[in-house]
Amino acid sequence: MRASILAALGLLCALVAMPAVAQQSGPSAQAGADPALDQLLTRATWYVLDFVDKLSSVVSEEHYTQDSNVMLATIPIPALGGRGGASTSVPRGSAKHRELKADFLIVKTTGEAWHPFRDVFEVDHIPIRDREQRLAKLFLSSKPGSDWQERAKAISDESARYNLGAVQRTINNPIFALIFLQPDVRDHFRFTMGKADRRMGDNVRVVEYVEDMRPTLIAGLPGQDMPAFGRFWIEADTGRILKTEVRVEQRGIKANLTTEFHADDRLGIDVPTEMREDYDLDNSRVVGKASYSRFRKFEVKSSEELAPPAPEAAPETAPAPTPAPAAPPR
Repeated sequence: MRASILAALGLLCALVAMPAVAQQSGPSAQAGADPALDQLLTRATWYVLDFVDKLSSVVSEEHYTQDSNVMLATIPIPALGGRGGASTSVPRGSAKHRELKADFLIVKTTGEAWHPFRDVFEVDHIPIRDREQRLAKLFLSSKPGSDWQERAKAISDESARYNLGAVQRTINNPIFALIFLQPDVRDHFRFTMGKADRRMGDNVRVVEYVEDMRPTLIAGLPGQDMPAFGRFWIEADTGRILKTEVRVEQRGIKANLTTEFHADDRLGIDVPTEMREDYDLDNSRVVGKASYSRFRKFEVKSSEELAPPAPEAAPETAPAPTPAPAAPPR
């Protein structure tokens, strides 16, 4: 790999999660696993399925900062104009720092597949669009057979252009590592039971993993295998995921992505609260930090219009939550 920033950014741009793997080769990830580990992974898989199902009806606000030790290319910021005025463009040829604010939404698409989408509404404290919740409206009011998936991808691709370095990558989402615990993906990995981590909780175990099947879920340039490895922090008696870590290392790049999760008492679900990313490239280093807040559920009216979040009801009239049948006992 050429030792240049452009080449390194090209590789960073190619850190793409493959949606499906047609052929697999390599040993079974579960061969020789101990019963305690198997039981813990089974609980974690059920937890992940329930977690994504609940989070797919929730929109959050993402505050995302990105920093580099060298100047990186950026695109002009299309700032909104005043009332009745035309929008303007704020030039940004290069920068070391970028701040993004976006709506972040997890959506279940065809079958059981789920995808993250972000819709940036502010760049470096400059509003670039009205905050009209267009992603939520698009997903929650779409009709069968419509092109909503294509339109949503266009929104996300547009938002990705504002990344520092103007690169597009798909692993920078807070629930990326949870893909590895899905039933049809888990066998790509070899898992090892680690030590207890009392800093994360009284009954939290660290589980280490290494991807040993090919092709890998993350592709580099040009389509090279980039095996993932890392750790999960799992609550032993429930399978609840408290923290994830994903790492990939190849010549010219090292990437590390960690996410922490906490319970949202108002919504009664677990949510991502912070994501950190670190990319060591040939001639530069890019670090990012994203925090998540303002989690809110949305409902769809019969007219297929997006309804605002329902007001909190009194305890005696509040409907009882419907537990997911596949979720493990909490």
